[in-house]
Amino acid sequence: MTGHGGREREWVREAMTMALYISLSLLAVLVALPADRASTGTAAAVTIVATALGLALAHHVAFRLSSRLVDKGLVTAESLHLLGAQMVGAGSVAVVAALPPLLVGGETGRVLSEVLLLVFIAGVGYRAARQSFGPGRSILYVGGLVVMVGIVVAVKGAVGH
Repeated sequence: MTGHGGREREWVREAMTMALYISLSLLAVLVALPADRASTGTAAAVTIVATALGLALAHHVAFRLSSRLVDKGLVTAESLHLLGAQMVGAGSVAVVAALPPLLVGGETGRVLSEVLLLVFIAGVGYRAARQSFGPGRSILYVGGLVVMVGIVVAVKGAVGH
């Protein structure tokens, strides 16, 4: 990477990648969440946070191992900087997704979390598409993205998270 701008850009990309990954995973968890686990807002929020934490920790271990592999056994300052970005992305999504069940509770809170996660994914997709396409084509892109997200969620839900 060259210069401070390149490092900042990489940080944002890593944070967004992790936020999107956690969003997709949490959508699958919420869709597959048994009704009794969603009946109380606290139980659903704990499931959301625990899932996000587990995924983030697994990614943390994998990233540290791959960083050591690439950097001859070292975990460099650059790797730690990127790992921090990934944890910010994961944590942000976990907090936002856990709030509706805590504040609203029950099935409504769970559905609101699902909608928030989907809106985040679609919003990022639209912003990314607008870099290359006009508004109409970007909306079509987001429509296709939402269909793909639905497929991913269905597959992940079918295999039990």
